[in-house]
Amino acid sequence: MEKYHVLEMIGEGSFGRVYKGRRKYSAQVVALKFIPKLGRSEKELRNLQREIEIMRGLRHPNIVHMLDSFETDKEVVVVTDYAEGELFQILEDDGKLPEDQVQAIAAQLVSALYYLHSHRILHRDMKPQNILLAKGGGIKLCDFGFARAMSTNTMVLTSIKGTPLYMSPELVEERPYDHTADLWSVGCILYELAVGTPPFYATSIFQLVSLILKDPVRWPSTISPCFKNFLQGLLTKDPRQRLSWPDLLYHPFIAGHVTIITEPAGPDLGTPFTSRLPPELQVLKDEQAHRLAPKGNQSRILTQAYKRMAEEAMQKKHQNTGPALEQEDKTSKVAPGTAPLPRLGATPQESSLLAGILASELKSSWAKSGTGEVPSAPRENRTTPDCERAFPEERPEVLGQRSTDVVDLENEEPDSDNEWQHLLETTEPVPIQLKAPLTLLCNPDFCQRIQSQLHEAGGQILKGILEGASHILPAFRVLSSLLSSCSDSVALYSFCREAGLPGLLLSLLRHSQESNSLQQQSWYGTFLQDLMAVIQAYFACTFNLERSQTSDSLQVFQEAANLFLDLLGKLLAQPDDSEQTLRRDSLMCFTVLCEAMDGNSRAISKAFYSSLLTTQQVVLDGLLHGLTVPQLPVHTPQGAPQVSQPLREQSEDIPGAISSALAAICTAPVGLPDCWDAKEQVCWHLANQLTEDSSQLRPSLISGLQHPILCLHLLKVLYSCCLVSEGLCRLLGQEPLALESLFMLIQGKVKVVDWEESTEVTLYFLSLLVFRLQNLPCGMEKLGSDVATLFTHSHVVSLVSAAACLLGQLGQQGVTFDLQPMEWMAAATHALSAPAEVRLTPPGSCGFYDGLLILLLQLLTEQGKASLIRDMSSSEMWTVLWHRFSMVLRLPEEASAQEGELSLSSPPSPEPDWTLISPQGMAALLSLAMATFTQEPQLCLSCLSQHGSILMSILKHLLCPSFLNQLRQAPHGSEFLPVVVLSVCQLLCFPFALDMDADLLIGVLADLRDSEVAAHLLQVCCYHLPLMQVELPISLLTRLALMDPTSLNQFVNTVSASPRTIVSFLSVALLSDQPLLTSDLLSLLAHTARVLSPSHLSFIQELLAGSDESYRPLRSLLGHPENSVRAHTYRLLGHLLQHSMALRGALQSQSGLLSLLLLGLGDKDPVVRCSASFAVGNAAYQAGPLGPALAAAVPSMTQLLGDPQAGIRRNVASALGNLGPEGLGEELLQCEVPQRLLEMACGDPQPNVKEAALIALRSLQQEPGIHQVLVSLGASEKLSLLSLGNQSLPHSSPRPASAKHCRKLIHLLRPAHSM
Repeated sequence: MEKYHVLEMIGEGSFGRVYKGRRKYSAQVVALKFIPKLGRSEKELRNLQREIEIMRGLRHPNIVHMLDSFETDKEVVVVTDYAEGELFQILEDDGKLPEDQVQAIAAQLVSALYYLHSHRILHRDMKPQNILLAKGGGIKLCDFGFARAMSTNTMVLTSIKGTPLYMSPELVEERPYDHTADLWSVGCILYELAVGTPPFYATSIFQLVSLILKDPVRWPSTISPCFKNFLQGLLTKDPRQRLSWPDLLYHPFIAGHVTIITEPAGPDLGTPFTSRLPPELQVLKDEQAHRLAPKGNQSRILTQAYKRMAEEAMQKKHQNTGPALEQEDKTSKVAPGTAPLPRLGATPQESSLLAGILASELKSSWAKSGTGEVPSAPRENRTTPDCERAFPEERPEVLGQRSTDVVDLENEEPDSDNEWQHLLETTEPVPIQLKAPLTLLCNPDFCQRIQSQLHEAGGQILKGILEGASHILPAFRVLSSLLSSCSDSVALYSFCREAGLPGLLLSLLRHSQESNSLQQQSWYGTFLQDLMAVIQAYFACTFNLERSQTSDSLQVFQEAANLFLDLLGKLLAQPDDSEQTLRRDSLMCFTVLCEAMDGNSRAISKAFYSSLLTTQQVVLDGLLHGLTVPQLPVHTPQGAPQVSQPLREQSEDIPGAISSALAAICTAPVGLPDCWDAKEQVCWHLANQLTEDSSQLRPSLISGLQHPILCLHLLKVLYSCCLVSEGLCRLLGQEPLALESLFMLIQGKVKVVDWEESTEVTLYFLSLLVFRLQNLPCGMEKLGSDVATLFTHSHVVSLVSAAACLLGQLGQQGVTFDLQPMEWMAAATHALSAPAEVRLTPPGSCGFYDGLLILLLQLLTEQGKASLIRDMSSSEMWTVLWHRFSMVLRLPEEASAQEGELSLSSPPSPEPDWTLISPQGMAALLSLAMATFTQEPQLCLSCLSQHGSILMSILKHLLCPSFLNQLRQAPHGSEFLPVVVLSVCQLLCFPFALDMDADLLIGVLADLRDSEVAAHLLQVCCYHLPLMQVELPISLLTRLALMDPTSLNQFVNTVSASPRTIVSFLSVALLSDQPLLTSDLLSLLAHTARVLSPSHLSFIQELLAGSDESYRPLRSLLGHPENSVRAHTYRLLGHLLQHSMALRGALQSQSGLLSLLLLGLGDKDPVVRCSASFAVGNAAYQAGPLGPALAAAVPSMTQLLGDPQAGIRRNVASALGNLGPEGLGEELLQCEVPQRLLEMACGDPQPNVKEAALIALRSLQQEPGIHQVLVSLGASEKLSLLSLGNQSLPHSSPRPASAKHCRKLIHLLRPAHSM
């Protein structure tokens, strides 16, 4: 503080105080913001520090400049530019500004925001109060308390920050948002500057939310078209369509007026918000926003408001009604504030307390003003507080002033009907009234009153008394509204349970069905219609779903559903009113019930749908009958047999409700396989009826396919039935009228209510027919161009995907369609980039993207020139493809832990999204990669060798045990699992099959090693693949183990972790009839024996010995017909014999085993002989008891000293040298081994053979007999000549390793040494 003079206080708020000051020894006037530290949480202090850090780096003429910041013992002090005032003050004084001034302010705000967004900073609290006035008429943006500097990994935010009046729709809906939320706020500010009020204003948070989400902006006639267009762009409710960067800069309203301040971007800044995202990042952003979107309709903002309102209502009740009741009757036993609600027809002294509370609320509501204009409000109270501070404990929940007076009804005669109408109005699901539903639920007297009303008025109704109907109908409507408007499932279920719902409702329904006199009443239809509406609202409540079950709600739901089904058959047969509303409402209720069942467990849904084929089959038969009776408004194509038409004019509501109910029974929602299991039997039943020769149902359904209302529902029914019945597919494939209707739907010649979804179902329907029939129905070959047009020109992703599915099926049947590479790549890029909206499960348990992948594979195969491959691999589509599927597979990556954000890396997810890609789709994706890399191998290297490669991450993930278990459990997963694994192995083999830079190869090995691919490959072979398909994975595993020691250790550790299972698998694989598999395994085991310590080799000994330790596996391998198998077996034995005493003992004790070992010395194949000589040599080393048994091998080995293969000669020389100390000198002398070795030492052309011979002679000369023979042969003289030859080599040439051994042997053969 010693640097500044504090002059005067200029402002005060919850944050602290602001003083005008002056820097000492200068004329610089500053603003000093003193923020107390006392009483602030750690989070608040961290946020303050973040605000300071953000402001410290900002340098822009339209952003307030932070000059300094420091701390005292009690306060944090922030020093900034001094401003002349607030923009808000101008609004207070002048109301609004001329458009030219608004334009100048707009340019400056856009300039400041461009600067922030180019640095990836969101302000998140743009409002007039945060815009200061600078000298010279400029403005400065301030208050960065809610600002957020977003890292390169951050794509969207979710924490709710800001001021509600200026919040964007995505913010108030609590959906993920980005920088475009700031742009919405700018639009609100500019609108307010020009008009005098914000574009959306209300005194209630609930009403404000509704206005922001639903209401259009009201445009005064005073603003220019250019300005209006600018504001329309900024105030677009869909953030994806909102006017944003870089287009914003070029809008005519501000073009040429915006100052762009550029600074060098930091190395880690990432893509600025002012630039368009690359396609791969846009995919990530869309997918992550989709993942983070709220899963339910519960609003955190409104939930807090509900809670606060309920508390306030109870406080009002205690504070305001207790004294009134005391004055009314001081001797009353009812406690103040707990008076029960009056019954209908109560005395004036029993006036409804709740009605008073609700009337007070309505009185304070601006909606009661009856005007359509935005109400004016005092400036000081009309601005909403910040949402984070909107509902503190000590503040009310509303935005403006709110009446707390209770209406005094003491001297008024209560009117029952008016009172219920009052309750109905307050429970209507409109934002202004959202306090009332929760207030009612929290009032126990209301529950008791509802229960009493249903009992008493219900009894009157059953007697046919009109007064009962007049009393109960308003109560029904209040109940319907209440059940529909409240989203608190716990409170709602508690209310229903206390009020006796749904038992009372269903009891009324049952008794009304049994009363003939009641059914004759003129008001019976209205009564039953309102009763059905309440039951429907009950079934639609979320507490009926298993995922949000409350206490015993599921049991109550099941019992209610069963009772409703009991009554439904009778309901369908009840007398109709003129509009048949009774039948329609009962079917609508049934449809809602089916939707609730679909979200429940397999047991609950299966019991429900199974009952439609057993105890409740009358319901299903009634629905089917309803489609065939002469009342269905069908369209009969020209030439079709006439289906009976209405005998009288009927409403289309009934056929629509019947077809909708049937579709609800048959169609399984996406991603709910348990639900489909329950519905499958119903579809079988319907399919059987549709395939009967005398069926009237089939022509009725086919005729309805061209009806605008029925089309979609009937398509879903037929599609679902064809999924389970190949016979129905054959019938429809031969039905000209059905095919004609489907073709016309594809061609857009049928006017239907929902063309997009109807066309999507039709595309999948035709795909299913082709798939099931494996043939083209008549006329379908002409559809190629129409479907191709849908694929390339539709902007609806689900249509593009469905069109791709049908094109793939048509292509497999030889149908040609003209798709240019640029067209189909652009269509695929669009389909993969936009978020997927899956509305229907594709045929064959396929995923949403399966058809697209299969089509791409076909197109690449047909058009697969090298230039096309290169174009595709460098296109946006290729990048987007792998980004999309990394998300679909939900790769486990490190998630960001920062508050309120979603980063590029997503949190671990246990299972892929099978609705988007099925096991078959994964196989197609990998085949697409294989086809591409086969044509362009170098592309594979670049994709796999890049650090952090998405393709490599996907391939490694596909080998993880957890994923493979998920894949095996998926529909058709076990069928495609081998295809997926083998394709992955083929792709991972590419780097090892090509000439790759050594550094890049090291990187690939490290990547595979770090992900424990070696271990995963062994587990895949052991647990997931049949023996006939493990050859490729074992080959890849062997390659990894041979090249990387860590991978070898992973292999051994995996064996140790499950020795019994894996050793059993290895035993079977070793003895398989696949020579390459056996050879690779033997090579892997030999490398293990060579590199690792003996403690790791027990499992190899176990493999060779067999379970009975008879060494049958080893005998089989030594006698194998394939040379490579025998060679690798001898090599393995050679390494094991260096360490294994057990194997040495077996060679001695197991009959014939040593003979098999020695038999290899005479093998016809030189590689086998080389390996066998290596094994015999190691057996001879320190042979001990085995030594005498090896005497029989001396003649064979001596003969091999003349073998043309240098490796054999070297191994045999070493082996013979090892036999000398074992007491076989006589045998060696008989075979003239010393002479032969001396000849090799002096004359063999291979240096390593010479060296082996010299080492052998050094060992053998220790035997006196052999020593004497060597001396007699003049070995010293001969070796001396050899030594002289080595010395005559040029000094620059390295001396051979044999020279040392030569000198030592000469020394050992001297007479003095001999003595």
